[in-house]
Amino acid sequence: MQLPLALLGLLLPMLASCSSPPGRYQQAAIHNRDGVPCFGVPDTKETRANPPLITAISVTEIGRGSEPVWERVFLRPGSTEPALHPNQCLTYGQDGEPAPAPPLRSGKRYQVVISGGTPGEPGQEQARVFIACFYLVEAADRSAMRVVLSDCSTALSAGPPPVRMGDR
Repeated sequence: MQLPLALLGLLLPMLASCSSPPGRYQQAAIHNRDGVPCFGVPDTKETRANPPLITAISVTEIGRGSEPVWERVFLRPGSTEPALHPNQCLTYGQDGEPAPAPPLRSGKRYQVVISGGTPGEPGQEQARVFIACFYLVEAADRSAMRVVLSDCSTALSAGPPPVRMGDR
């Protein structure tokens, strides 16, 4: 009985060192800009004090592999990593690479991943990844789309988003 406890005492610190530090993964913010998603960081004490420097943003369609439908990378030569304040956002399709972004469609689920880090002295920066899942719903008069956040843990295994009678 003592051997398993000693083994557990050795393994627990090693397992703890493999986990991500607190705050590395956070919920992304999604705003609606005239029917187009605009992606940002949460309004927290950390992001207000030290707006994260964004290295990349990508949107993938859930269930269609890992190939992004749109991405923007800021680590290219001649590009700078923008600081993204909680009151700012990056609009879907704006300055995407390598080609213009395809329109997002109602009835499909999407995931956005914003990669970056907190600014700081060399070696003191903290990696941050902001993630959110969402889908679009057509307005009743079909004049615009509305962004609806969804839970990523259920969105990854679920089918199409629910259609509510008022959204038709």
